[in-house]
Amino acid sequence: MAEATRPVWEASGDTDALQQWLKDHSCHGVDAMRVLGCDLREAQHAFCDAPCRQAEREFQNQVMEGLEATCGDL
Repeated sequence: MAEATRPVWEASGDTDALQQWLKDHSCHGVDAMRVLGCDLREAQHAFCDAPCRQAEREFQNQVMEGLEATCGDL
């Protein structure tokens, strides 16, 4: 996967385009981090800013809000 991804990244340098390409090829999270050869902080920054990941961020936020609400009831 890294070999296939590297030309996409080198051609554009655009994290949004890269995240879309990774998503289209079912490459997420730690796998994407390995492909990019970056650390967790860089991978999270690229992930959090990518428009194609909006639905995933919204889902994660809903889960976290639900957990916070549940913990408050204990």
